[in-house]
Amino acid sequence: MNAQVLPHGVTVHRIITHDILIGPENPKDYETFKYTNTIIGRYANRVRVGEHTVKKDGFERSTRPVSNCLSLKSCPFFRCSNAYLCLTPNSPESPEVSLHGGLLGFDFAVWQRLSPKTPSSSHLLRFALYRTPLRMSHLITRLSMHTHRKTEIKVIQEKLYLETLVALLPPAQGEKRKVGSIVILYRARLVDEGVTPINLTHHWGFNLDASLQEGESGKDKLSVKNHRLNIKASHTAELFPNSLPSGKYSPVVGTVHEHNDKLIKEGFPDHGYDHYYLFAPRPNVKLAPHRIPAKDFDAAKAGQGEELNIVKEIFESTNEPVVELKSEKSGLNVDFDSNQAGLMFYTNNHPNKQFRKKIHGGPGMIDDGYINGSAAFLEFHEATPSSTDTLLTSNEIYNNFVRVDIFVESDCVHGV
Repeated sequence: MNAQVLPHGVTVHRIITHDILIGPENPKDYETFKYTNTIIGRYANRVRVGEHTVKKDGFERSTRPVSNCLSLKSCPFFRCSNAYLCLTPNSPESPEVSLHGGLLGFDFAVWQRLSPKTPSSSHLLRFALYRTPLRMSHLITRLSMHTHRKTEIKVIQEKLYLETLVALLPPAQGEKRKVGSIVILYRARLVDEGVTPINLTHHWGFNLDASLQEGESGKDKLSVKNHRLNIKASHTAELFPNSLPSGKYSPVVGTVHEHNDKLIKEGFPDHGYDHYYLFAPRPNVKLAPHRIPAKDFDAAKAGQGEELNIVKEIFESTNEPVVELKSEKSGLNVDFDSNQAGLMFYTNNHPNKQFRKKIHGGPGMIDDGYINGSAAFLEFHEATPSSTDTLLTSNEIYNNFVRVDIFVESDCVHGV
């Protein structure tokens, strides 16, 4: 199994079994192909526009998410004469909503690739990774955010270091049906004393059949509605009319949101799925911690105190998946695990209709894109804006992951 990862937004361009991610043919087109296979941050999903006060562990600060402007050119936080950069997301959002960190989120940044020799003041991943004796291919990228905020009293400086690890793992001995695994690990550290919002995920769209075009006709050949989906969730988030979460949750039992290995098309909502699912408790499952105490992390990095190698624990995990996506047509099963509280399930209800990969039947040119219902976006992240799990203080290290295991059902799987 192979994967192609781009520095722009840590974009996972391809997962090459037969390429199970939708997207443009040309990697450069991700610059205008918004929220597809990229990292999402500083804050995943939707939050209310306007001023918020956040508090955790004695720290307090104000933050002001901005609306997803009609274009970057008109955005008050961006000045550019290049119309090429003036893009909009496909989803028609309310002006009351800030989506996925806005148009200038972490997905829009070009992340720096790190090697063992790259100088770094953060070292959030490498010190543990290179003591992990496992066969794998990997990429570590870094983003440094330096911002200044004015208050009535003073100017507050904020330095936030972020690192992501994308690792490919081969099947373990005896795993005959496994093609391989991909792990994405997110770490962040707030250098200056205080607290900051952060909620990271990858907004990647899976279609296990899109490359199988033989004998197909009509638009439904790109649909994921015949995929089977299992989400081990207990509740879904209730939404206001503008799609902001209300803070309340409804049980999934007996509703269209009870995905227990059913076909996605069964009970498919009129406007598709765009819902947050809260996972059922997993009391007997060992999960990587969401946060690592900064003092323990620094001591371990310096070779003092108890050794921390949470990376190795994630790589060697044998947890049962919390989400399973299957296709009888392609014979592929994709299992997902994460230490995060839940996920957003979105069925590409507002697709980018400009670009489509050649292997998915497109010419790789403009104005020939995907259709509604053409992907299962599975975005693992924390729950609501009121949760302290979406806040990071300077006393801790952000530590979340998603693991994807890909299996074949038979020896004769198309494209593998």
